[in-house]
Amino acid sequence: MKPGYEKIIEQAEQSFTARVVNRNSRPLLSQAWHFHPEIEICYTVKSNGRRFVGNQIDDYQQGDLVLFGPNLPHGFTTETYCSQIVIQMMTNFMGDTFFLKPELRPVQALFERARQGIVFTGSTKPKALRIMRKILAAEGLTKFMHLLELLQVLAESKDYQPICTETYALEFNETQLGRIKIVYDHIMQNYTREVNIKEVADKLNISEVAFYKFIKKQTQKTYTQLINEFRINHAGKLLINTAKTVGEICHESGFNNVSYFNRKFKQIMQRTPEKFREQYLG
Repeated sequence: MKPGYEKIIEQAEQSFTARVVNRNSRPLLSQAWHFHPEIEICYTVKSNGRRFVGNQIDDYQQGDLVLFGPNLPHGFTTETYCSQIVIQMMTNFMGDTFFLKPELRPVQALFERARQGIVFTGSTKPKALRIMRKILAAEGLTKFMHLLELLQVLAESKDYQPICTETYALEFNETQLGRIKIVYDHIMQNYTREVNIKEVADKLNISEVAFYKFIKKQTQKTYTQLINEFRINHAGKLLINTAKTVGEICHESGFNNVSYFNRKFKQIMQRTPEKFREQYLG
């Protein structure tokens, strides 16, 4: 079974994401099996079941702490309610050379080990949990400093084991990631212009009707919903980093109606464009 491609929408005001994920039982691997280009740190606050990572299957329970490298397929199945703290970031979220600095090379080595997936044990787990809760509660620079503190704890830990075989990590590449990546690449390149379903469907060599079904099955969203998420995120960045009016940002983000833009922005960001700018800059 090919893993589904999960697109992590980067928040306009953050360089990484940190959140609590709560869900009801998810007994089927087909519901959980996915990958994404971001590194992921996951702590299970409440749940137990089966953890699938690459070519390995293990039991997991409350207190499970794992690190997944970029594009490493993974998923958790459970018959019970599940609550997890999830932190995700690109390997170069601080630039291509930041972690090459001498003081940060242990973190770079951690990222390399994460290609196999890592499960942490012992005293590392409560230390990491305390810092992850600080990350959830903090904002701005303090939030970022706690992330570096967490990466230091994980990089220096001796209480860990690789999950997948080294051979699997070396052989796994983007040709195995499925057709959904083509769709997201297309959206990334074209979300500021008019939507053209046929154009992207042709890239997959399927009909438009089949394309709609494919997107819904893979993402649980419509193609329009996906594009709007990219557009609103782009608009958020413009609101933070420029002095452009809401009308100008609306059109630069691919919308042609300000009222519709305002409605979708509030739906996705939980606040109006004006309030978003005011809260961030204020």
